[in-house]
Amino acid sequence: MKKLLTIAMLLLTVVACKEENNPLNKLKEVTDKAKEVKQGLGNINEMVKEAEDLQENVEKLAELTPVSKEIIKAWMPTELDNLKRTKYGIGKQMGFAQVSNLSLEFKEDDTYKKVDVSITDGAGNGASFISVFIMVQNADIDSEDQTGYERTETFDGQKILVKYSNPEYNNRSQFNYLINNRLLVEAKGWQMEPEELWVYLKKLEIEKLIE
Repeated sequence: MKKLLTIAMLLLTVVACKEENNPLNKLKEVTDKAKEVKQGLGNINEMVKEAEDLQENVEKLAELTPVSKEIIKAWMPTELDNLKRTKYGIGKQMGFAQVSNLSLEFKEDDTYKKVDVSITDGAGNGASFISVFIMVQNADIDSEDQTGYERTETFDGQKILVKYSNPEYNNRSQFNYLINNRLLVEAKGWQMEPEELWVYLKKLEIEKLIE
């Protein structure tokens, strides 16, 4: 985990750079530096391999065309089972670059039940933005206290970082996961457990945005 967090911090520095500093070039620099010093360090070979794989994935994503506004609007549902869409946002600026992003909010009438979903496309400028999550998505996380828990779980084959607050602490679920190493999904469900939030997300069929 420490190894993943170390590389993640390097990548966060990359993403924080100004636009004139190409993130892909910075990532290549990090990989090359690791190669230069790998002799004599115990697990550096594995770190270099992971950095090289990440660099390759990010470069492939950068060459893709982000999902268009027209495709997003054609896909976007007005209802999600018993929840009604109350707002949406498309193509907001994230950091130094225009990244294809969609946010949706669904609510149930006369209750506190709500689902918020944010979808970031890793294609084009979004490649460096989601690169950190690509690296850490395989980390095995598991912690719990009186308020709830945070752990890595798998739903229908999809690996998800889950945060859950117990009923005494709002009964809220939060998901972070990647679809096809491209779409970063961040979802929150109020007044629901993780299993129920997953049912709603399955009905959204987010993967159809890139089919």
